[in-house]
Formats: sequence, structure tokens, C-alpha cells
Amino acid sequence: MKAIKSIFVLLLALQIGYSQTYIYEHFGVDEGFPSSEVYDVYQDKLGYIWFATDKGLSRFNGYEFKNYTTEDGLPGNTILDFYPQYDGKVFCFELHTRTLFYFDEVFDGFKIYPFNDILRKVITPNTTVKSIFTDKDGSLLLGGYLFKGFIKVSNDGNLEKIYNKDLHAHLPYLKRKNHTGIGILSDGNAFSAINHRYSEKNQLSIIPIENSITSRLDVIKLNDNQHVFIDHKLGIATKNKDVKYYETEQFPIGIQRISDSSFWVGYYSKGAEIRDTSGNILDSFLQKKSVSNFLIDAEGSYWFTTLDDGVYRVKNPKIKVYTNDNVVSLVKDDKGQLFLGYHNGNIARILNFNTELLYKGKNDRPAFVEFNSSKLEVHGASDFKMLNLSNKQEPTIFINGVRKLSEDVLNPLINVASNVFKMVEKDSIVYYDAGLRTEDVCAYKNNVLIATPSGLYIQKDNKIMPHQPSPLLKSRLYDLDTPKETNTVYMASQDNGVIVYNDSIYNITTSKGLTNNIVNEVHIENDSTVWACTNTGLNRIKFKSSNTFSVDTITKSDGLLSNDINDVEIINDTVWVATKRGLCFFKKDLIDKKDSVNVLSLNLKDVRVNKTKVDEKNIKLKHNQNSIDFEVEAVSHRNVDKIEYLYRLKEIDSSWSSTVNRTISFPSLSPGIYTFEAKAEVNNIENNLLTSYSFQIQPPFWKSWWFKTLAFIFVSGLFYLFFKLRVLSYNKDIIRELMRLAVKRLKRKEQFYKFRANGEDFKIPTHEILFVHSQGNYLDIVTLKKAYTIRCKIGDFISSTPDSLEYLRVHRSYIIRIDQVSSKGRNWVVIKDNKIPVGETYLKELENIKF
Repeated sequence: MKAIKSIFVLLLALQIGYSQTYIYEHFGVDEGFPSSEVYDVYQDKLGYIWFATDKGLSRFNGYEFKNYTTEDGLPGNTILDFYPQYDGKVFCFELHTRTLFYFDEVFDGFKIYPFNDILRKVITPNTTVKSIFTDKDGSLLLGGYLFKGFIKVSNDGNLEKIYNKDLHAHLPYLKRKNHTGIGILSDGNAFSAINHRYSEKNQLSIIPIENSITSRLDVIKLNDNQHVFIDHKLGIATKNKDVKYYETEQFPIGIQRISDSSFWVGYYSKGAEIRDTSGNILDSFLQKKSVSNFLIDAEGSYWFTTLDDGVYRVKNPKIKVYTNDNVVSLVKDDKGQLFLGYHNGNIARILNFNTELLYKGKNDRPAFVEFNSSKLEVHGASDFKMLNLSNKQEPTIFINGVRKLSEDVLNPLINVASNVFKMVEKDSIVYYDAGLRTEDVCAYKNNVLIATPSGLYIQKDNKIMPHQPSPLLKSRLYDLDTPKETNTVYMASQDNGVIVYNDSIYNITTSKGLTNNIVNEVHIENDSTVWACTNTGLNRIKFKSSNTFSVDTITKSDGLLSNDINDVEIINDTVWVATKRGLCFFKKDLIDKKDSVNVLSLNLKDVRVNKTKVDEKNIKLKHNQNSIDFEVEAVSHRNVDKIEYLYRLKEIDSSWSSTVNRTISFPSLSPGIYTFEAKAEVNNIENNLLTSYSFQIQPPFWKSWWFKTLAFIFVSGLFYLFFKLRVLSYNKDIIRELMRLAVKRLKRKEQFYKFRANGEDFKIPTHEILFVHSQGNYLDIVTLKKAYTIRCKIGDFISSTPDSLEYLRVHRSYIIRIDQVSSKGRNWVVIKDNKIPVGETYLKELENIKF
């Protein structure tokens, strides 16, 4: 009997069941959230996500949380629910002050409902508001727990109680429940507890319930025939008054509609579920949490609020986690079964989403698995030996350490380890010393190609030598794969991405869409599709004709478990991804449909003039109010780290500049009329959203048109009076030249120099530049107002300016602007009290400086 028990325990150990879980991202007080106790969640028209907590409201833009309390206009900080209305208002009810307030979908502050004094006469501290609905004439309809019907407030403040008969006072306690129900008005938009069984008429319909009603009262319309509800328990009711209660382990907290035939429900301490109308559990979440509410946002992500642990998000519900163990190697057999090699040395097989442990590692060293296509067998390497996982009768092969198993293992190549690779020759295992570290080997045209840190080598005629017909093949190589049907080899390299070696040799890098130029592993799905694993995400390369291809990527920002990819395997329509944080999987068409790159909204959050926020539009600024900062904000919760902003000043920029920063600065704008425009794009895909801001910087009086006109007339008069007798009669060309220079000076076109410094983009007028000082690979650009430090070689500076003729190099470390020189000597010049040396080899350049 004891032996039977031992066998049973062993079988349990070998069959490890893994629940398929989601990839959750947690937001709590450490991430800037105001509280761990969260009641409700709502997404507004612009894509912002709002949360109701016991410590105020919070709004998430994808980057950070903006928290609102009484200091921001809330009547109190305990808000239980959001009640969005068809007119764009979102009502909330503050629990302790019993105050109704609202905000607009396009948020512009909180507004107190004007008839709260009237409501407080009928809404007591014991009652709980559970539904709010504005009808077409503007009247407000409220229902809830202990309401005894509905409260209706007209838009001029008249209060009316409707369906408020109460027979409880005249009935024994045990008979009261027969007269209790849930009343529904306005096609399910308003509901409340009622204490009388009305005959249904007009818009009222009644759910006859069997339990007492608690403050968790809730009703959702599932379809035209069914409502799901919570009285004390979870139930469903039809129009015909058929009521069915579902069996649940714990009392429900909240419900949300998913579709006509399914709904979401959250429980105390038991997580949440999605059920169908028959009560079948279709999915489950956060099993040990008290989940209060649920949202599917505009980009398909799932949001869960909890009563004790903040908020959880599933960024991409189509990606699930199989295990959080570190899986380093994957392979499938001819039957479509998946085999796993773990970092701790274990080897396993997945059958019907159950894990069968095939070998338990003893040395905590990575295990590897590979498939032999000729014998249709899977082999695994762990603890210095290789096992036949398909035929356990075959004897174990003892080998030394394993860095990697060869593709199509034992046919004839086996593995690489240190400087050695092994292969089968005449039923024996032969060792070949490559003379340098070997990363991988593959058979190619009756020879063996060897991946090494020094590039590609080849074993040919029992000799090992470099094989580098292209400079690309001198790269450090990590992995070699070749499909048997072609003569193409795909290589994972350190700096050159994926190298393709056939009749021609070329590579695929980040410039062609790859997530990283360092590739750890390549996997051949078929003749036209190759996958590349990097530590910044997974890449799928689809080859077309004539060396053309397309690259699709999926990363952690798309919902992947981790960007650090160890291996990948494709079985039918499912992609299995082994990462250092575990094994996840998704349907292959997910990467085809990864087009949810739309920005939900684009907003100009702030405009700051000389670091001071301004709210006016079409503002007119003084000439010294010319440092302008714009803070733009594109909302896309799924693609937040892929957003790039395009911007320009419409009147002076014909092309768009780009940045990933949300703050765009113009530190020293010249007088003029400007229109700032900004767009946002994801993965270089633009959209139609555009935000703009118009403003004017007025010139100083000495640059105004009237002052220039007067000055021109005055100077012209002086010229005329002074030179009338001395010059005019002798050399009219001098007058003409002087007039030309004066007009040119007055009408000079403004030039700008654009550069990036300290993570910000700058644009400065070139006439404000005094000189440039080189310090190694950095330049100090000294202007009339301040100095900027940029990364640039001094030899590249002049050619990068729009008015290069205005600059002169006078020293190996100095470039000056000619029109800023106030004096010069034998080997120096002076600019704004800065004495700048002139190098011996540049002395002749002084002749180009004229006064």
C-alpha cells in the first residue's frame, strides 16, 4: 500500500498544472496613486482614465497620475462611483458630505450640483446612491440602497419621489422580502430598491428578488431580454420575471457588461470572473484580491480596481503567461508537442496546458532541447548528458558542458561547448577543436559553419579556417540556422542584426525595423519567415522576392512578458515566447493585427512664457517675453513609450522637427507672428490629430516699423546734408552703396540655428551668436544671452549653420562671428569683452575682418 502511495505522489510530481494567467501591471501609492482602496474606473472622451478612491479622484494619462482632492474643488474625498451621462457630464456623489458634483468629459474643473440642499433632505447618511440618470428634459433621476423608490429633481430644483410606497412597516419581517424588488427605469439606466410590488406600467419594470438588498446593489442591462443584478447575491432576470441566482464562492462587489451573452463580476477576496448567461466561468482574474470594478479601455486593455491593493492593468489580454520560470530553450516535435529546457536544468513537455516533467536538473545549469527531423525524436541536454525524450529506451549519451544544441540534433551535429563542437561520424561521437570559443554550428553544403566571437568559420576538408567573404561575417555571431530546403543561412550577430547568407550577403538592422542590432537567437518558421530574439523584443521577418522583406515586432510595450527573449517556437497558430521572466504565448495573428497605434487624443497642456504659465490664446508678448515652452500630451495607454512628437513654427518652418519629449522649448524667439503646431505619431504612423497655438512677439520700439521709418528719414537727411557739397557732386556711387547697405541692414532676413542640448530642442537666432569654443567633442556656443553646450566637433560647426559666411575660424579651439568683433590686434580679437586668441596658422584670417 505504501508503494502505491509513493507511485501516486511521483505521478503528481511529474504532472505539473499551470494556470494560464495574464500579465498584470500594478499601480499603487508607490507609483503615485492616491490610495490602495479604489472603487470605480472610467475612461473619458479624450482617453484619460479616471479612478474613484477613498482619498479623492485620480486621472491617468499613460505617463503619470494627476490626483484631485478637496484642494482641487472636490466637496470631499470619498467618491464611490462615476455616472457618465449622454450629454457629456460625469456625475459623482461624495459619500460623507452627501454632495453631488460633476465634471465634463473634456475636463475643465469640478462643478457642484446646484440642488444639493434639497437632496440632503431625502438622502440620509444610511442611504447609498447607486444610479444617476439625466433624462431628455434635464431632470435628474436618482436611485439606490434604502431609497424606497426613486428621487427626481427637475432642472429648476423641484424634487419628487416616485414609486416610493413602503409596505414594510405593516408587514412581519419574514414577509417583507416578498414585497421587495429592484425597480428599473429608463431602459435600465436608472435602478433602485423598491418596497412595493407595483403592477408594471409605463417605464417601470421590476426584478422580483429572493434576498435582502445590500449597499452593493447593482444592475446592468445585458440585452433586450436580460438584466444581471446584485441584491446580496449574483443573479440574472428576464423580462418574463424568470430569476436565476448563480453559485459563487464569495459575495459579489460589482458587475459590468461584456457582451449580449457575457458579463464581468468582481468578488470579495476571490478576484473576478467573466461568465456567460448560463453561469459558466469563461475567464478569471486576480484570484485572491477584492476586485471592485472593471474597464476595457479604448485600446483593448483590461483595468481592475481593488479595495485593498490599488489598480491592476492587463495591457494586452491576448497575451497570456504559462509559467514565470526562466525557460531558455523551446522545440516542437512532429506531433506539435512543445518541449521546454529550463534555466535550472529541468526538461518538460506541455500536454493540454499541463506540464509533464521529463527530467529534473541536478546542477542548476541550463537545459536545452532540440528535434531530430530524420528520426522524429526530441533530445534534451542537462547535467552533462543528452537524453532521448521521445524514446526513453535509448541509452543516455554522456557529453561535456553544453552551450547550445545544434539544430536537427544528431543529424549529424550535436552541440557546442567551450572551443569544441561535436558530431556523429560512423556511430561515434567525434570532437572538433575550433581553436576559439564556439557559439553554434550548422551543416552547410557538406561543410560545417561555425559561429564564433571572431566571425564565421568553416570546417572544410577536416580543416577549420575563417570564412568571411563579406565584412559582415567578421561580426560576433551567436546563432546559425538554415532551412533544409534552401541554401540560405540566417545568423544572429552582435552588432549587425540578422545576417542573411546565400548567393548574396546582406543584413537586417534597426534601420530596417529590427528592435536591436544585437540578436541572441534566430528561429526559422518556414522558408519565408524567420524570427529574431533580442533583449529589446521579438521580431518577425517575412521575406519576399529579390532580398526584400518586412519586419514586424512585438515588445513589452505591446504586452509581452519581457523584452529579454531567450527562444521562440510556433505551433499551428500559437507563438510561444521564452523569456527570462517566464514563458508566454499568443495567437500568431496578434502580430498581424498590431495596428492599434492610434493616438486617442492630442492636447496642449501648458504654455509657459519665460517659465510662467499663460492661459490666454492669441496672446501678444513683449520683445523680451521670447522664451516659450509648450507642453504637449498625446494619450495612448498601450503605446505611450512609442509616441514621437512632430512640431514646427508654421511661419518659419517648412519641415517638421521631431522629439520624444513632451516639453518643446523655443528659448529665444525673434519678434514676429507665430503659430505653433504639433502632431503625434506611433511607429512613424501619423494620424489626423493636430494641436496649435498662435501668438505674437512684438518688436522693441527701436525695431518697430514706425521707428525704422523715422530713423531712415533722419539718417537719410543727415547723409544728404553732410555729403551734399562734398560727395554728391563727385561720387554718386558712394551714396548709392551706403543707401543699399542701410536698406539691407533694415530688411535683413532672420536666420536660426537648431540644435539639441541636455535632452531639449533649441532654436536661436544666428545673429545672437558671439563665438564658439571647443572642448574635445563638445562645443560651447556663446550667445548674447547665455551659453549652450552641445556634442559636436568644431570642424563640423560652420557647415551646419545657415549663414556660414558670417563665421571665421581663428584658432583650433575658437570660431568667431565676424560681425560681432569689436577690435583686433596682431594675434587676438575682442568680442563683447572676451579676448579670443588667434592661432599662428590662422593669422592671415585677420585680414578678412574689416571695420
